[in-house]
Amino acid sequence: MTGAAHDEVLRRVSSELARLHSWDDVAAYVVSGAVQLLGGNTGSLCLLTADKRELEIIAEHGYSLEVSAVWTRFRVDAPLPASEAVRTGKAVFITSPEDRDARYPIFVDHPVVQDAAYAIEPLVVDGRTLGALVIGFEQSRPFSDEQRALLGAAAERCGEALVNRRRP
Repeated sequence: MTGAAHDEVLRRVSSELARLHSWDDVAAYVVSGAVQLLGGNTGSLCLLTADKRELEIIAEHGYSLEVSAVWTRFRVDAPLPASEAVRTGKAVFITSPEDRDARYPIFVDHPVVQDAAYAIEPLVVDGRTLGALVIGFEQSRPFSDEQRALLGAAAERCGEALVNRRRP
């Protein structure tokens, strides 16, 4: 994808987010519309609980009932990619199922989304971590520097849109 194409994707994400008025609409758009614009197959929005000890999946797209039943809430100190992204404030990129299972062996014995690669972006606004955006991709991929920059910029816009709307 060229720089112009990246700019167009970010413009579209920003435009869609700007037209949404409610927090619920923004959350729904982030896990479906924004994820699809970024080339993703599945997505989830994981937000910190009030005590900041856990992450809760408050919106998801494309997850099986089995996955949704197991992964509704999990600890920030857990050996999980979304937890890592929130703890470190840095994106986590998983390039293949083998990479996922080697880095996060917990997934070997638990239901997982059946995508081949994942980008997990921390949602940080004005220095405050809100949670993480998880995007699953159907095909294994190395994630170029350009792709990483695009995903980070899009996650930043999504986080800002969530902060600008009050959660019900």
